Amino acid sequence: MAINRNTEQVWVPTKSGLVIPAGVASNRSTSSTQTYLHLKDKAKAVEQLFIDNNVPLPPGCYFADLVADVTKLSDAWLMNDLDTANAQLLFRASAIDRIADAVLPLATVPNRNKYLTALTSGSLDLLQREQSMAKDIFWELELWSTLNRRGITATLHEPDLVVHFEDATVGIACKKLYSENNVAKVLSQGVSQIEATHKFGLLALNLDDLLPGGKILQETTEEAMGERIQEINHLFLNTHKRHFMRYLQPGRVILTMVSTTLLADLSSHKPQFNVGSQATFWTVPGLPSEKLKQLQRFHFQLMEQ
Repeated sequence: MAINRNTEQVWVPTKSGLVIPAGVASNRSTSSTQTYLHLKDKAKAVEQLFIDNNVPLPPGCYFADLVADVTKLSDAWLMNDLDTANAQLLFRASAIDRIADAVLPLATVPNRNKYLTALTSGSLDLLQREQSMAKDIFWELELWSTLNRRGITATLHEPDLVVHFEDATVGIACKKLYSENNVAKVLSQGVSQIEATHKFGLLALNLDDLLPGGKILQETTEEAMGERIQEINHLFLNTHKRHFMRYLQPGRVILTMVSTTLLADLSSHKPQFNVGSQATFWTVPGLPSEKLKQLQRFHFQLMEQ
């Protein structure tokens, strides 16, 4: 897995025409690939998790179809059946690696059936743009599993996730955006969730479903892919900076993460199809020194693992 990081100051223009520092945006991007046989093993493991916990996967549901697709792709690749292993099948099967990494850790969670059942509530097709509870829950699980892999112990608890860091308890509200028309509403809801229970909060926004559906990014290299995803995140932050300043600056939510993950066709890379992910962090300006130092330590651990 390749990891790239950078940090830069975010500036916001004022009414007078001057620009002022409005926080820091930090980027952490990853890209990964897996063999088709390995993806088949992951698909079977996900299927078995549902079976072991008596959560039905009826024929025609997303997970049942995905397991079948990944199995079909792996078998076709081993048999050198290029007619069967077409691009559409490749696109669909690519989702299993990302899904398995988020879902399989549920095996150790006592109330896992709640999450497994929610994952079957509506579409979880990561290439299509359809709002669903399944996608909302998946974003929570994806961030939860990512934090734990990076050495930050996170639990599935209100507001969505809870992280204990040093002497602080961090409440994380996970929000998946489906339209740029309701960004203010989503920010307001996330802030309210956190302020009801925590003194220190992080708002985690996922932008995947704001991208065009059924399409993949075409680039030459992993670096170009990372730069393109970074542009997507920064454009979103710049477009909606007034909402961030309004809803985040006065309250307890002092860190926002904007995350985008997409499928890319990299012409100079083998295999060509890669999943690229990048997170951009925005901090509110004017934090008290003590809180800022603690935030910097939290941010360092999150970014450097």
